[in-house]
Amino acid sequence: MLGLQGSVLVNEDMSVYQYLEYTVLAAHTLPEDLSSYDVIVISTPTTLYEDDSLQAIKKYVESGGGLLLMAEENNKDGTTLVINQIAQEFSITFNVDRIFDQQYYLQHTSWITLTAFPEHPIFEGIRTVVYTSGCSLVSDGGVLLQTTDSAYAQKYDGIATYEKGETPGCMVIKEVGDGRVVACGDKELFDTYSPLGDNTLFALNVVDWLAGSEPRIRERLLYKQEAAELIPKAKLAVEAAKEKGLQEVFPRSVEMAESLIVEAETLYNAYDYFGSHQKAMQARDFILDGEGQAEALVQEKTDQAHICLEAIEKAAHQYLPSQLEAAQYYFQEIESQATYNQRIEKADEALQRCEEIRSELRGAAENEIAAAEEKIQSYRGLFGRTLHHSARVHLENATDSYEKGEFGDAILMAKQSQDFSDQAAEAQKKDYILLVGIVLVAILGLYILLRK
Repeated sequence: MLGLQGSVLVNEDMSVYQYLEYTVLAAHTLPEDLSSYDVIVISTPTTLYEDDSLQAIKKYVESGGGLLLMAEENNKDGTTLVINQIAQEFSITFNVDRIFDQQYYLQHTSWITLTAFPEHPIFEGIRTVVYTSGCSLVSDGGVLLQTTDSAYAQKYDGIATYEKGETPGCMVIKEVGDGRVVACGDKELFDTYSPLGDNTLFALNVVDWLAGSEPRIRERLLYKQEAAELIPKAKLAVEAAKEKGLQEVFPRSVEMAESLIVEAETLYNAYDYFGSHQKAMQARDFILDGEGQAEALVQEKTDQAHICLEAIEKAAHQYLPSQLEAAQYYFQEIESQATYNQRIEKADEALQRCEEIRSELRGAAENEIAAAEEKIQSYRGLFGRTLHHSARVHLENATDSYEKGEFGDAILMAKQSQDFSDQAAEAQKKDYILLVGIVLVAILGLYILLRK
C-alpha cells in the first residue's frame, strides 16, 4: 500500500478516523497556518467563524487543499446555520430539513439506502451507502449525489422541502481552484453508523480524493478484491494440507497459517486490505513451504529405501527372495498413502526390511569369506597351485565386494574361492601319492643296497 502521506485536521473525533492512513490531528479552532494539512474536516461547528477564518479556508482550498464539510438534519443545535457560513463560500447550502424514503431504507425511513452513484473516484468499489437522518443540500456546480424518486425531505415541523420525485441531493463533490470540497448532510455516516453498508469504505475514498491521493482508492479496491479471493484460497490450502497430514509432520506450518488467516480476516474487517492481503499471502506461503518440506522429507525417505533395495536386489533375489518381496511391497505402497506420515512410515518399513536383508547378506558374506580364508590357509601342496591362486584372487574380490557393501557379489566370489580351494585340495592329494612313491622307491633302493 502507498505509505502514509500527509495529515488530516479535524474538529471532532469520529470512528472512521481509526482506519485512515494519514496522521489525524484534532483542533477545535483553526490554526493560523492551514497549508501543512492535506485535508481539513469541519463537522457540525457550533461557533460562528470570523471573516478572516472563512477567507483562510477558502484560500486553503483554492491553493490545493481538501475540505470536508458535514452537517446534521434540521439545524440540530444550530450547527447547520454555522456550517453554511463556510459552505456558501463554495456555493453550497445545507438545508434545514431531514430526508426520508419509505421505499429504500434500513430500519428507519430516515435511514435511506443509496445504491446509484454518479461516475466519480470516491464511488469506486461502493455498492451501498446508508444515509442516516441527514439533511438535503444544494450546490451551484459540482457533482451532486441525489437520492431516489421515492425520497422526500421535510423540516422538523413537517413542512416539505422536497416532494417525492424531486430526488433531493444529499452530498456534493466539487473542485474549487486547485483544491477539492465534499459536503455531506449526514455526519453519522462517518461516525456512529460508519459500519452500515459501505459507509466506512466510502469515507476512506472521500478523504483520499480530497487529499489528491486517487491512486490509494484504486489500490485499496485492488487489494480488497485480491484479499477477498486469497483468504478463502488460503483456508482451502490449510484444509487440504491437513487432509494430507501436514500438522503431523510440521505442525508449526499449519498453526502459523491458521493464525495468519485470522489476522488477515481481522485486518480485512478493519479496512486494511493491503495488510490483509499480505497476511493471507504469508499464510499461503507457510502452507506451501510446509508442504514442500514434507514432500522433501517423504522423498528423502523414499530415496533411502530405493537406494538400499537397489543395492541388495540382485543378491536378495537369489538368496532371500521372500524377504525381498516383502520389502518391495512396502516400497510400492508409499505413493498410494493419503498422508505424509503414512508415506514416511511405508518408506521406513521398506528401509527397515531392506536393512534386515542387508544385515543377513552381510552375515552370510562374512561366513563365506571366513570359510574361503580357512580353505586357502589349509593348502600346503605342490599340485593345484593355479587353482589355489584362483581361490586367492576370488577371495580378494569377495573381500573387495564386501567392503563396498556388495554382499551378494561377496558371497558369490567367496563360494567360487571355496570351489577353487576344493579343487586345489583334490590336486593336493597327488602330493601324498608322490610322497608315498618316493618313500617306497627309497625303501626299495635301500633294500637292494643291503642285499649286495
